[in-house]
Amino acid sequence: MRNGTTRNPSRLIWKIVDCFYPPICAGCGSEGANICPDCANSLVPITESFCPVCGKPYHPNRQCPLCGHNHFSFTAARAAFVYSGVICSAIKKLKYTRNLGLSGLFSDFLLSVYLDTKWDIDLVTAVPLYKKRYADRGFNQSEWIAKPLSRAIGKPFSAGALQKAVNTTPQAGLSQQERSTNLREAFRAEPVIVKEKNVLIVDDVMTTGSTFNECAQTLRKAGASKVYCLSVASTVI
Repeated sequence: MRNGTTRNPSRLIWKIVDCFYPPICAGCGSEGANICPDCANSLVPITESFCPVCGKPYHPNRQCPLCGHNHFSFTAARAAFVYSGVICSAIKKLKYTRNLGLSGLFSDFLLSVYLDTKWDIDLVTAVPLYKKRYADRGFNQSEWIAKPLSRAIGKPFSAGALQKAVNTTPQAGLSQQERSTNLREAFRAEPVIVKEKNVLIVDDVMTTGSTFNECAQTLRKAGASKVYCLSVASTVI
């Protein structure tokens, strides 16, 4: 163990895969990396002037406009990058073209954020998909990001901690109010797994915080002590 993390056994597998099928940059299309150094330099990290609750980047001398209009059930949320440019393209490539090699890279991004937070968690889970959508897509991109992260920080991953029980309309394109209403009562949590635990939820993108909030409410009702949230990217308020 090193710096509170454990070695990730899947990293060797991806290196072998890369030898036979070199990764393509999600930004410029060059060969050799899932995000090449030039495109990586264009990413906008959220490292300063962010809300301590929702993690959105904002001016430190002003009240966070998102938290000013919402009471979130999660303890705190953070994101690695602003959702724009290359990171936006990369997330879509993982989600819609099954570029699974990006999941390990995203996990590394979240590991850096997690180590900076000093959060005390007991288990990791991911924002779940409804079973039909999971079957149609064939995988849950958030799980693919969350699992290597859980191994890296030495905490168990639980897919059963949180499940989606209702097949809701996709959140994209909905207003903030519609997003919140759309997800109401959509999730189920397992009290045996989460009771008195500090739970970390992982997702690809945070927009209005409605998904994280509904998941957090569900986990808290099932007995979770605290709920923390990590996303690869977050939109700007």
